Amino acid sequence: METETLKGTKNYTPEEQILREKIIKIIKDILERYGFNPIETPILQPYSLLSSKYGGGEEILKECYKLKDRGNRKLGLRYELTITLAQYLNENPSIKLPFKRYEIGKIFRDGPIKKTRAREFTQIDFDIIGAKSELAELEILSIFEMVFKKLNLDVKIQLNNRKILLGLLEYAGVKKGQNSIILTIDKLEKIGEEGVKKELIEKDLKREQIEKIFNVLEIKGNNEKILSELKEILKTKNGREGIEELEKILELSKNYNLKNIILVTTLARGLSYYTGPIFEVFSQEKTSSSLAAGGRYDKLFSKFVGKDLPSVGGSFGLDAISSILKTEKKSKVYIYLIPVGISEDKFLPIVKKLREKYNTDFDLLGRGISKNLEFADKNNIPYCIIIGKQEIKSNKVKLKNMKTGEEKILGLEEIFELI
Repeated sequence: METETLKGTKNYTPEEQILREKIIKIIKDILERYGFNPIETPILQPYSLLSSKYGGGEEILKECYKLKDRGNRKLGLRYELTITLAQYLNENPSIKLPFKRYEIGKIFRDGPIKKTRAREFTQIDFDIIGAKSELAELEILSIFEMVFKKLNLDVKIQLNNRKILLGLLEYAGVKKGQNSIILTIDKLEKIGEEGVKKELIEKDLKREQIEKIFNVLEIKGNNEKILSELKEILKTKNGREGIEELEKILELSKNYNLKNIILVTTLARGLSYYTGPIFEVFSQEKTSSSLAAGGRYDKLFSKFVGKDLPSVGGSFGLDAISSILKTEKKSKVYIYLIPVGISEDKFLPIVKKLREKYNTDFDLLGRGISKNLEFADKNNIPYCIIIGKQEIKSNKVKLKNMKTGEEKILGLEEIFELI
């Protein structure tokens, strides 16, 4: 029998999971403060939904886990949470708009396994359905900034627009396979300039077209300078609209004093359904993988609900975030009770009363005091209560602060007041 964990999957220790739950709680609290409500969708989905042209596109479809049930129906494991939202909207046509939802769940991708890429991971998605205004983008960007501020992470929020990328291709005279070209541009950070140029040549682009594309991609400077130069180059409808939308978002961001937004012309985002502004969040120190991302997708749901629903959303990478934060707690236990030479009927009522207020555990193995204190110390449990015959007789207990080593003889009610 194989007991080895599959590559690309992971078991999380209590220490790791406590950190993950702390991150989730911070994100959930902030999302709910912004008016988002939770939903849950099935992991198992019809393959026809996952493979639809309104889904994640050809590249991500290669990573979709495919299977069949007993009825020989084609199924798949969801590779993201946005496509399953389409199914949810179809089944709930009476939802009042705008609909602000978040979902936390497992997703699966059968892609190349690397240190920063897993087969199974948790995603935290949040979306605003039915809002065309750039105020919706502002909500997403503001949530990004607030969450990472709360996590004490210094980040940069990269911003671009899918329309600018389309305007760039129009400027370069690329009329066919535009989405495929954008997918190649999206690989710039991974395979470098020469790798992208080689791939573009393989996709039958001329050297003059590639040169025009890189003239735009290499624009540098502050946000105002980049937009100014783009205006001089991108004259098509897509280009103009993309620039105007970014100008509006940056203007609105001043109301929230958002300071970490930077325009990046190379930001492409691989998913084919994006139609407008796109964004990705990186740590200022470590940029190997994004901590969060998202964008606008106004056409994704039309096939399912019979009309266009302007939508914008974001997603947090729980594993990416937790990988750069320091784990602090090994246990959620706050008080550990150590009974010494007394029967269960003497100490279990005390455990019951403690659990009304605190996460409380007690010795199940009948070990001595020193072994139990060592156990509590290794698990970073803040307090131990030692109770023996003398304590029972005096109706008091011994409280030990595991951080300072200080010990006090107290009544139970005094413990509640003290800690």
